[in-house]
Amino acid sequence: MYDLPSHASLWPGGLEAVPQCPLCGESRRTVELDKLSDETFGAAPGTWISKRCLGCGVMYLDPRPDPASIHLAYRNYYTHDAQPVTPHRGLLARARNVLGNSYRNRLFGTDLHPSLPIAGWIAPLFRKTAARIRQEDRGLGGAHGVDRRLLDVGCGRGEFILWARQLGWRCYGVEIDGAAAALARQCGGEILGSRVQEVSRAHDVFFDAITLSHVIEHVYDPLDLLGHCWRLLRPGGYLWIETPNSESVGYEVYGRHWRGLEPPRHLVLFNTSALRMSLERTGFERARTLEPRDAAGRLFLLSEAMRNGLIAERDQYVLAPEAVAHATATARRARAATRRDPRRSEFVTMVAYRPPAGK
Repeated sequence: MYDLPSHASLWPGGLEAVPQCPLCGESRRTVELDKLSDETFGAAPGTWISKRCLGCGVMYLDPRPDPASIHLAYRNYYTHDAQPVTPHRGLLARARNVLGNSYRNRLFGTDLHPSLPIAGWIAPLFRKTAARIRQEDRGLGGAHGVDRRLLDVGCGRGEFILWARQLGWRCYGVEIDGAAAALARQCGGEILGSRVQEVSRAHDVFFDAITLSHVIEHVYDPLDLLGHCWRLLRPGGYLWIETPNSESVGYEVYGRHWRGLEPPRHLVLFNTSALRMSLERTGFERARTLEPRDAAGRLFLLSEAMRNGLIAERDQYVLAPEAVAHATATARRARAATRRDPRRSEFVTMVAYRPPAGK
Protein backbone atom coordinates (compact mmCIF):
# COMPACT_ATOMS: atom_id res chain seq x y z
CA MET A 1 0.00 0.00 0.00
CA TYR A 2 1.30 3.43 -0.94
CA ASP A 3 2.02 5.82 1.97
CA LEU A 4 -0.56 8.47 1.11
CA PRO A 5 -1.03 12.04 2.23
CA SER A 6 -4.24 12.30 4.24
CA HIS A 7 -6.10 14.24 1.52
CA ALA A 8 -5.72 11.31 -0.92
CA SER A 9 -7.28 8.71 1.38
CA LEU A 10 -10.83 9.00 -0.02
CA TRP A 11 -10.19 6.63 -2.93
CA PRO A 12 -12.13 3.45 -2.05
CA GLY A 13 -9.77 1.05 -3.81
CA GLY A 14 -6.10 0.23 -3.84
CA LEU A 15 -3.38 2.62 -4.94
CA GLU A 16 0.07 2.08 -6.38
CA ALA A 17 3.20 4.16 -6.46
CA VAL A 18 4.80 5.33 -9.72
CA PRO A 19 8.39 6.04 -8.67
CA GLN A 20 9.65 6.75 -12.19
CA CYS A 21 8.35 7.98 -15.52
CA PRO A 22 6.19 5.34 -17.27
CA LEU A 23 7.75 6.34 -20.61
CA CYS A 24 11.44 7.09 -20.22
CA GLY A 25 12.14 5.62 -16.76
CA GLU A 26 13.52 8.88 -15.38
CA SER A 27 13.11 9.14 -11.59
CA ARG A 28 13.68 12.90 -11.42
CA ARG A 29 10.36 14.73 -11.43
CA THR A 30 8.54 17.62 -9.88
CA VAL A 31 5.01 18.09 -8.57
CA GLU A 32 3.03 19.72 -11.37
CA LEU A 33 -0.41 19.82 -9.71
CA ASP A 34 -1.75 18.50 -6.42
CA LYS A 35 -5.18 17.96 -4.86
CA LEU A 36 -6.73 17.30 -8.27
CA SER A 37 -10.26 15.92 -8.25
CA ASP A 38 -12.61 14.40 -10.80
CA GLU A 39 -14.31 17.57 -12.03
CA THR A 40 -15.06 15.96 -15.38
CA PHE A 41 -17.59 13.25 -14.50
CA GLY A 42 -17.68 13.38 -10.71
CA ALA A 43 -17.29 9.60 -10.66
CA ALA A 44 -13.99 9.13 -8.82
CA PRO A 45 -13.65 10.04 -5.14
CA GLY A 46 -10.31 11.14 -3.76
CA THR A 47 -7.72 13.66 -4.84
CA TRP A 48 -4.68 13.17 -7.03
CA ILE A 49 -1.14 14.39 -7.63
CA SER A 50 0.30 14.93 -11.10
CA LYS A 51 4.09 14.78 -11.52
CA ARG A 52 6.10 16.21 -14.42
CA CYS A 53 9.00 14.07 -15.66
CA LEU A 54 12.24 16.05 -15.84
CA GLY A 55 13.44 13.76 -18.61
CA CYS A 56 10.79 13.65 -21.34
CA GLY A 57 8.35 16.20 -19.91
CA VAL A 58 5.22 14.03 -19.70
CA MET A 59 2.80 14.35 -16.80
CA TYR A 60 1.67 11.29 -14.85
CA LEU A 61 -0.32 10.47 -11.73
CA ASP A 62 1.56 9.33 -8.65
CA PRO A 63 -0.02 7.57 -6.83
CA ARG A 64 -2.67 6.15 -9.12
CA PRO A 65 -5.52 3.65 -8.73
CA ASP A 66 -4.30 0.08 -8.99
CA PRO A 67 -5.58 -2.12 -11.85
CA ALA A 68 -8.00 -3.93 -9.54
CA SER A 69 -9.86 -0.73 -8.61
CA ILE A 70 -9.51 1.59 -11.63
CA HIS A 71 -13.00 0.54 -12.81
CA LEU A 72 -14.42 2.60 -9.94
CA ALA A 73 -13.35 5.75 -11.81
CA TYR A 74 -15.48 4.81 -14.86
CA ARG A 75 -18.87 4.36 -13.22
CA ASN A 76 -20.57 7.05 -15.32
CA TYR A 77 -18.07 7.36 -18.15
CA TYR A 78 -19.04 7.85 -21.82
CA THR A 79 -19.31 4.20 -22.79
CA HIS A 80 -21.26 3.28 -19.65
CA ASP A 81 -24.22 5.14 -21.09
CA ALA A 82 -23.88 3.25 -24.34
CA GLN A 83 -26.64 3.98 -26.83
CA PRO A 84 -26.79 2.98 -30.50
CA VAL A 85 -25.72 5.50 -33.12
CA THR A 86 -28.92 7.41 -33.94
CA PRO A 87 -30.04 9.04 -37.23
CA HIS A 88 -30.05 12.79 -37.70
CA ARG A 89 -33.29 14.51 -36.68
CA GLY A 90 -34.58 17.98 -37.46
CA LEU A 91 -34.46 19.95 -40.69
CA LEU A 92 -31.11 21.66 -39.99
CA ALA A 93 -29.51 18.39 -38.88
CA ARG A 94 -30.73 16.67 -42.04
CA ALA A 95 -29.38 19.49 -44.21
CA ARG A 96 -25.99 19.20 -42.52
CA ASN A 97 -26.11 15.45 -43.06
CA VAL A 98 -26.71 15.91 -46.80
CA LEU A 99 -23.87 18.42 -47.02
CA GLY A 100 -21.51 16.20 -45.07
CA ASN A 101 -22.38 13.01 -46.93
CA SER A 102 -21.94 14.76 -50.27
CA TYR A 103 -18.48 15.99 -49.32
CA ARG A 104 -17.51 12.57 -47.94
CA ASN A 105 -18.59 10.92 -51.18
CA ARG A 106 -16.47 13.37 -53.14
CA LEU A 107 -13.40 12.93 -50.92
CA PHE A 108 -13.47 9.23 -50.11
CA GLY A 109 -15.40 7.62 -52.95
CA THR A 110 -18.20 6.47 -50.67
CA ASP A 111 -21.87 6.20 -51.60
CA LEU A 112 -23.54 7.74 -48.56
CA HIS A 113 -27.17 8.82 -48.60
CA PRO A 114 -28.89 11.23 -48.50
CA SER A 115 -26.55 13.30 -50.65
CA LEU A 116 -26.48 15.68 -53.62
CA PRO A 117 -23.46 15.83 -55.94
CA ILE A 118 -23.48 19.62 -56.09
CA ALA A 119 -23.39 19.83 -52.28
CA GLY A 120 -20.01 18.10 -52.34
CA TRP A 121 -18.60 21.15 -54.10
CA ILE A 122 -20.39 23.60 -51.82
CA ALA A 123 -19.14 22.02 -48.57
CA PRO A 124 -15.58 23.50 -48.72
CA LEU A 125 -17.14 26.95 -48.37
CA PHE A 126 -17.91 25.94 -44.78
CA ARG A 127 -14.25 25.75 -43.78
CA LYS A 128 -14.57 24.35 -40.26
CA THR A 129 -17.00 21.65 -41.34
CA ALA A 130 -14.88 20.72 -44.33
CA ALA A 131 -11.72 20.53 -42.22
CA ARG A 132 -13.45 18.27 -39.70
CA ILE A 133 -14.70 15.93 -42.42
CA ARG A 134 -11.25 15.71 -44.02
CA GLN A 135 -9.93 14.37 -40.70
CA GLU A 136 -12.71 11.87 -40.04
CA ASP A 137 -11.01 8.96 -41.79
CA ARG A 138 -7.92 9.22 -39.53
CA GLY A 139 -5.80 9.19 -42.68
CA LEU A 140 -6.97 5.74 -43.80
CA GLY A 141 -8.58 6.67 -47.09
CA GLY A 142 -10.83 4.33 -49.04
CA ALA A 143 -10.24 0.59 -49.36
CA HIS A 144 -12.92 -0.32 -51.87
CA GLY A 145 -12.02 -3.45 -53.83
CA VAL A 146 -8.98 -4.14 -51.65
CA ASP A 147 -8.86 -6.47 -48.63
CA ARG A 148 -7.58 -4.07 -45.96
CA ARG A 149 -7.98 -4.75 -42.24
CA LEU A 150 -8.38 -2.19 -39.46
CA LEU A 151 -8.15 -2.63 -35.69
CA ASP A 152 -9.73 0.19 -33.67
CA VAL A 153 -8.38 -0.03 -30.11
CA GLY A 154 -10.91 1.36 -27.63
CA CYS A 155 -13.62 1.29 -30.28
CA GLY A 156 -16.43 2.30 -27.92
CA ARG A 157 -19.88 1.99 -29.51
CA GLY A 158 -18.35 1.46 -32.94
CA GLU A 159 -18.86 4.87 -34.56
CA PHE A 160 -15.50 4.77 -36.29
CA ILE A 161 -15.91 1.10 -37.21
CA LEU A 162 -19.17 2.00 -38.94
CA TRP A 163 -17.45 4.79 -40.89
CA ALA A 164 -14.41 2.68 -41.80
CA ARG A 165 -16.67 -0.07 -43.12
CA GLN A 166 -18.29 2.51 -45.37
CA LEU A 167 -14.78 3.34 -46.59
CA GLY A 168 -14.35 -0.31 -47.56
CA TRP A 169 -12.26 -1.56 -44.62
CA ARG A 170 -12.72 -4.91 -42.86
CA CYS A 171 -13.04 -3.85 -39.24
CA TYR A 172 -12.08 -5.28 -35.88
CA GLY A 173 -12.19 -3.72 -32.45
CA VAL A 174 -10.95 -3.90 -28.87
CA GLU A 175 -13.21 -2.50 -26.14
CA ILE A 176 -13.17 -2.96 -22.35
CA ASP A 177 -16.80 -1.92 -21.83
CA GLY A 178 -19.08 -4.86 -22.60
CA ALA A 179 -22.20 -2.84 -23.40
CA ALA A 180 -20.28 -0.60 -25.81
CA ALA A 181 -18.60 -3.63 -27.42
CA ALA A 182 -22.03 -5.16 -28.11
CA LEU A 183 -23.04 -2.00 -29.98
CA ALA A 184 -19.76 -2.03 -31.92
CA ARG A 185 -20.62 -5.54 -33.09
CA GLN A 186 -23.94 -4.20 -34.38
CA CYS A 187 -21.92 -1.68 -36.41
CA GLY A 188 -20.14 -4.57 -38.13
CA GLY A 189 -16.97 -4.86 -36.08
CA GLU A 190 -15.48 -8.15 -34.89
CA ILE A 191 -14.46 -7.61 -31.25
CA LEU A 192 -11.20 -9.37 -30.38
CA GLY A 193 -11.08 -8.71 -26.66
CA SER A 194 -11.17 -6.05 -23.98
CA ARG A 195 -7.49 -5.02 -24.31
CA VAL A 196 -5.06 -5.07 -27.19
CA GLN A 197 -2.75 -7.27 -25.11
CA GLU A 198 -5.44 -9.98 -25.30
CA VAL A 199 -5.54 -10.12 -29.09
CA SER A 200 -4.31 -13.57 -30.02
CA ARG A 201 -1.06 -14.38 -31.77
CA ALA A 202 -3.15 -15.59 -34.68
CA HIS A 203 -3.58 -11.89 -35.52
CA ASP A 204 0.13 -11.03 -35.52
CA VAL A 205 1.13 -9.01 -38.65
CA PHE A 206 -2.56 -9.16 -39.62
CA PHE A 207 -3.67 -5.52 -39.72
CA ASP A 208 -3.00 -2.85 -42.31
CA ALA A 209 -3.91 -0.07 -39.86
CA ILE A 210 -4.48 0.37 -36.12
CA THR A 211 -6.14 3.44 -34.61
CA LEU A 212 -6.16 4.61 -30.98
CA SER A 213 -8.43 7.56 -30.32
CA HIS A 214 -7.92 8.84 -26.76
CA VAL A 215 -6.79 5.48 -25.43
CA ILE A 216 -3.08 5.67 -24.67
CA GLU A 217 -3.52 8.18 -21.82
CA HIS A 218 -5.69 5.62 -19.98
CA VAL A 219 -3.23 2.72 -19.90
CA TYR A 220 -0.71 1.79 -17.22
CA ASP A 221 2.12 0.91 -19.61
CA PRO A 222 1.94 2.92 -22.85
CA LEU A 223 5.08 1.32 -24.29
CA ASP A 224 3.61 -2.15 -23.81
CA LEU A 225 0.46 -1.01 -25.62
CA LEU A 226 2.53 0.28 -28.54
CA GLY A 227 4.56 -2.93 -28.57
CA HIS A 228 1.40 -4.98 -29.06
CA CYS A 229 0.28 -2.65 -31.84
CA TRP A 230 3.66 -3.30 -33.45
CA ARG A 231 3.22 -7.10 -33.38
CA LEU A 232 -0.31 -6.89 -34.81
CA LEU A 233 0.58 -4.57 -37.71
CA ARG A 234 1.89 -5.95 -40.96
CA PRO A 235 5.26 -4.58 -42.16
CA GLY A 236 4.57 -1.15 -43.63
CA GLY A 237 1.37 -0.90 -41.57
CA TYR A 238 -0.06 2.38 -40.33
CA LEU A 239 -0.64 3.46 -36.72
CA TRP A 240 -2.81 6.50 -35.87
CA ILE A 241 -2.95 8.00 -32.36
CA GLU A 242 -4.72 10.97 -30.84
CA THR A 243 -4.29 11.99 -27.20
CA PRO A 244 -4.56 15.16 -25.04
CA ASN A 245 -1.56 17.48 -25.30
CA SER A 246 -0.01 18.58 -22.00
CA GLU A 247 1.67 21.50 -23.79
CA SER A 248 -1.58 22.86 -25.20
CA VAL A 249 -2.93 26.37 -24.99
CA GLY A 250 -5.86 24.98 -23.03
CA TYR A 251 -3.64 23.60 -20.29
CA GLU A 252 -1.74 26.87 -20.12
CA VAL A 253 -5.01 28.83 -19.75
CA TYR A 254 -7.02 26.55 -17.47
CA GLY A 255 -4.35 24.66 -15.53
CA ARG A 256 -5.93 22.26 -13.03
CA HIS A 257 -9.34 22.84 -14.60
CA TRP A 258 -8.27 21.84 -18.13
CA ARG A 259 -10.60 19.20 -19.54
CA GLY A 260 -7.69 17.11 -20.83
CA LEU A 261 -6.40 16.27 -17.33
CA GLU A 262 -9.31 14.03 -16.29
CA PRO A 263 -7.84 12.49 -13.12
CA PRO A 264 -7.66 9.65 -12.28
CA ARG A 265 -8.65 8.10 -15.63
CA HIS A 266 -5.83 9.84 -17.55
CA LEU A 267 -2.74 8.22 -16.11
CA VAL A 268 -0.15 9.68 -18.53
CA LEU A 269 -0.40 12.96 -20.46
CA PHE A 270 1.81 13.27 -23.51
CA ASN A 271 3.36 16.08 -25.50
CA THR A 272 4.42 15.88 -29.13
CA SER A 273 8.06 14.99 -28.52
CA ALA A 274 7.28 12.38 -25.85
CA LEU A 275 4.77 10.60 -28.09
CA ARG A 276 7.25 10.54 -30.95
CA MET A 277 9.95 9.20 -28.60
CA SER A 278 7.59 6.43 -27.42
CA LEU A 279 6.81 5.39 -30.98
CA GLU A 280 10.47 5.29 -31.94
CA ARG A 281 11.36 3.28 -28.82
CA THR A 282 8.92 0.57 -29.86
CA GLY A 283 10.30 0.39 -33.40
CA PHE A 284 7.97 2.62 -35.38
CA GLU A 285 9.36 4.96 -38.00
CA ARG A 286 8.31 8.04 -39.99
CA ALA A 287 6.34 9.41 -37.05
CA ARG A 288 4.73 12.72 -37.94
CA THR A 289 2.03 14.96 -36.56
CA LEU A 290 -1.14 15.59 -38.52
CA GLU A 291 -3.08 18.80 -38.90
CA PRO A 292 -4.45 19.65 -35.43
CA ARG A 293 -8.13 18.96 -34.89
CA ASP A 294 -10.05 22.05 -33.81
CA ALA A 295 -11.22 20.91 -30.36
CA ALA A 296 -10.80 24.20 -28.50
CA GLY A 297 -14.46 25.23 -28.63
CA ARG A 298 -15.89 22.26 -26.76
CA LEU A 299 -12.86 21.69 -24.49
CA PHE A 300 -12.80 25.29 -23.36
CA LEU A 301 -16.52 25.26 -22.52
CA LEU A 302 -15.96 22.15 -20.39
CA SER A 303 -12.87 23.67 -18.79
CA GLU A 304 -14.79 26.86 -18.07
CA ALA A 305 -17.49 24.78 -16.36
CA MET A 306 -14.89 23.17 -14.09
CA ARG A 307 -13.30 26.53 -13.32
CA ASN A 308 -16.77 27.68 -12.20
CA GLY A 309 -17.13 24.79 -9.76
CA LEU A 310 -19.29 22.58 -11.99
CA ILE A 311 -18.94 18.94 -13.07
CA ALA A 312 -18.03 19.46 -16.73
CA GLU A 313 -19.81 16.64 -18.56
CA ARG A 314 -22.91 16.95 -16.38
CA ASP A 315 -23.31 20.70 -15.91
CA GLN A 316 -21.86 22.34 -19.04
CA TYR A 317 -25.28 23.51 -20.23
CA VAL A 318 -25.94 25.58 -17.09
CA LEU A 319 -22.90 27.82 -17.62
CA ALA A 320 -23.66 31.50 -17.22
CA PRO A 321 -23.72 33.46 -20.52
CA GLU A 322 -20.65 35.48 -19.53
CA ALA A 323 -18.70 32.27 -18.88
CA VAL A 324 -19.72 30.91 -22.28
CA ALA A 325 -18.62 34.16 -23.90
CA HIS A 326 -15.26 34.00 -22.10
CA ALA A 327 -14.67 30.40 -23.21
CA THR A 328 -15.61 31.24 -26.80
CA ALA A 329 -13.25 34.24 -26.94
CA THR A 330 -10.43 32.24 -25.33
CA ALA A 331 -10.92 29.42 -27.84
CA ARG A 332 -10.68 31.92 -30.69
CA ARG A 333 -7.31 33.13 -29.38
CA ALA A 334 -6.17 29.54 -28.88
CA ARG A 335 -6.90 28.72 -32.51
CA ALA A 336 -4.73 31.64 -33.61
CA ALA A 337 -1.90 30.44 -31.34
CA THR A 338 -2.21 26.90 -32.69
CA ARG A 339 -2.00 28.12 -36.28
CA ARG A 340 1.33 29.74 -35.36
CA ASP A 341 2.57 26.68 -33.47
CA PRO A 342 0.69 23.38 -34.01
CA ARG A 343 2.55 21.82 -31.07
CA ARG A 344 0.21 23.80 -28.81
CA SER A 345 -3.01 22.23 -30.10
CA GLU A 346 -5.37 20.60 -27.60
CA PHE A 347 -4.63 17.12 -28.92
CA VAL A 348 -1.52 15.50 -30.32
CA THR A 349 -2.49 13.58 -33.47
CA MET A 350 0.32 11.46 -34.85
CA VAL A 351 0.87 8.67 -37.35
CA ALA A 352 3.76 6.23 -37.63
CA TYR A 353 4.59 3.06 -39.54
CA ARG A 354 6.02 -0.35 -38.85
CA PRO A 355 9.07 -0.60 -41.13
CA PRO A 356 8.70 -2.68 -44.30
CA ALA A 357 9.89 -6.28 -44.23
CA GLY A 358 13.63 -6.70 -44.56
CA LYS A 359 14.45 -3.21 -43.34
